[in-house]
Amino acid sequence: MRKATMSSVLFAATALLIAGCSGGQSTPGQPTGEAGSGALKSFDPCTALSPDQVQAFGASVPGQPSDLGTGEVGCDFQGEDLEFGVLKAETNGEAFWQGQRDQFDQFTPNQVGSHSGFAGIAIGGKGLGGCRQIMYVGSGSVIVDITYSSDKMPSDEETCSKAKEIAQAVEPKLPK
Repeated sequence: MRKATMSSVLFAATALLIAGCSGGQSTPGQPTGEAGSGALKSFDPCTALSPDQVQAFGASVPGQPSDLGTGEVGCDFQGEDLEFGVLKAETNGEAFWQGQRDQFDQFTPNQVGSHSGFAGIAIGGKGLGGCRQIMYVGSGSVIVDITYSSDKMPSDEETCSKAKEIAQAVEPKLPK
């Protein structure tokens, strides 16, 4: 079994937990800037990073398509020490994520380029080498998920910084 398999399970479990706790209501957030409803239709998470960027972040190409079954689709990229995913959620905007705050041990609002969002660690995830950087885009969001292998785990702060660094490379490709 690959090291990254556990992190894929963690990603899926977190997404299902969040979706399940939403009570079936996916209230879209308010559009930010010019991006509105459907802003992410043409955004392809699998090509948001160049092969050189993916490799610079410690993973290999090509990415593997990912569909968590919760409205979050994209690509996972595997590395020796980490796995990260770039996902889009066309209907999970700011209001959705604000409603999920209690599903996170850490929920730190921040800004990535021209997009507001937050860095988050799911409930029970502190110290486990995983973090999500969410960027609000119109009525949806783009998510960078990162998980380190158990023998290479940096601090939560470093893990979330790495997620934000990857998000900063993705952000210029997002609708404004």
